[in-house]
Amino acid sequence: MEYKDLVNNIFSDSKKKAFITASLYESMTKLGFSDTLRDEFLNNIDTLNISAFIEKYKDELQKIQNEHFFGKLVPIYFKKNVVSEIPSGGKVLDLGCGPAILIQCLIQRGGNEEIVGIDIMPNAHWKIISPQDARLEVIKESEFLQYLEKEQPDHVAITWVFHHMEYEEQKRYLVALHKVLKPGATVVVLEDSYSETLPPESGKERYEKFMQWNHEDRHKIMGTLDWIANRIFSMRITMPVPFAYRTLEDWKKLFEDAGFIVANTRFLGFPDDRYINTPQSL
Repeated sequence: MEYKDLVNNIFSDSKKKAFITASLYESMTKLGFSDTLRDEFLNNIDTLNISAFIEKYKDELQKIQNEHFFGKLVPIYFKKNVVSEIPSGGKVLDLGCGPAILIQCLIQRGGNEEIVGIDIMPNAHWKIISPQDARLEVIKESEFLQYLEKEQPDHVAITWVFHHMEYEEQKRYLVALHKVLKPGATVVVLEDSYSETLPPESGKERYEKFMQWNHEDRHKIMGTLDWIANRIFSMRITMPVPFAYRTLEDWKKLFEDAGFIVANTRFLGFPDDRYINTPQSL
């Protein structure tokens, strides 16, 4: 699904549009976007000429995303919530590492014998990481599982990857992942996901407002916010959204059905500083 389909589906409902724009107003303000950019975007959100908007505000978009969001906020979030869940010792592999922010956090923490990151394309941020500290490699998506079988990592981190796959692809991937990893390997997953049974660790008021929507609408809202963050704020050329979100309870069952033992689950909720719009689970 791309922009035209997305906005026709979501913003034709005035209540959903109001909910999403209010969420974006708060997060864009927190992120430090100028009033001019923010207001032009939100006032034209359902008729926006994306290419012209990105061209007009390219410098500001790059600055906010690279320097502030990925440069400052995401490292803080990863250090607080993800790094502590990845055991020390052994080899850790970040699958779909992107700009390698988690890898930088792991290097700073120390304690792992080897740190490896792989993605389907290189990232400009990789150049700041010393080859002595971590190994970063481009691996085709179709070769991920064979690569893991060859590398045999002790720990695998997968952050914000699975919801970009279709539902059936998620199932097949987890079954295959369980087969190629050695017994005792640890898998730590961060996903856009909410719990229907656990209270959120942060953002209780936002969670209560979010849960007033039905199951289908929650997923549509999450997909819209995720699409905007990737396609417009991160200026990706294209950003299909399969809306392949699951509740934390559904993820737990899916992992167990694939053969994994789920040792721990956490519903992180909505970050208090509001720079991530969608609910988060580990």
